[in-house]
Amino acid sequence: METKTFENIEYQIIGNGMPIIFLHGLFLDKHSTKNFFEKNTNLAKFQRIYLDIPGMGNSLSLSEVTTDAIFKKLLDFIDYAVEGHKFAIYGHSYGGYLAQAIAYHYQNQVSGLFLTCPVCIANKELRSVEKHQNEYIGRVYLSENKEFYADFKSMNVLISQSRWSAYQDLILPGLNKANTNFLKCLQENSYSISFEEKLQNLGQNTKTQLVLGRHDHVVGYKQQLNKFINNEKSNVTLLASAGHNIMIDQPRYVYSLFDIFLNTLQ
Repeated sequence: METKTFENIEYQIIGNGMPIIFLHGLFLDKHSTKNFFEKNTNLAKFQRIYLDIPGMGNSLSLSEVTTDAIFKKLLDFIDYAVEGHKFAIYGHSYGGYLAQAIAYHYQNQVSGLFLTCPVCIANKELRSVEKHQNEYIGRVYLSENKEFYADFKSMNVLISQSRWSAYQDLILPGLNKANTNFLKCLQENSYSISFEEKLQNLGQNTKTQLVLGRHDHVVGYKQQLNKFINNEKSNVTLLASAGHNIMIDQPRYVYSLFDIFLNTLQ
């Protein structure tokens, strides 16, 4: 598995078959997707493309600090990586926001869209979010990275040793590399994409799986339900005992739903 760079975007391609592009959340990097999904042996039939979104991981930030600029940069990468073939997209949170924009742009190429806790409304003041809560499962022993434990509890609903380990594996690599100044400027000034109102206008044959957490205090779930509920090609799953870090809270459900999604692509 070789790490490559295209126009300052670092990425890794694994396997062959229909490409699936994996887009991580804000302040994260490709470890949050690769380290989770590569445990799924059913992905062996697909080509997996893991990348660092500009300003995160090892991908350089852009001179223009806008989601529109990031989106355009990703289009250049996708044109290079998939070369006109049909492909699928996974996106989490901000990556889910970008994934919707990509699916709208490539309506005749995107076969499927798998979204976990996606941003649908960039303006935080307009979001309907839920109250965060913690549910403790056994005692958690902190041997390292103690300074991040408070962030873990603030983002995860289920608190256990295995989930604390998963947080360190999936989340910390990105947090430690993100260009904080670039991303905070993005959030404060130009976080919304210019055609946000069109994001749910997907291709007629684009199959969508949406996975939401009942206690998501970052993006909520009710507005996502309302936006996707009338799409006949969309499956929507709301998980109890789950928040914004839904892959860590409920990994078995996410793996199971992703396997079902993969079957629809074949």
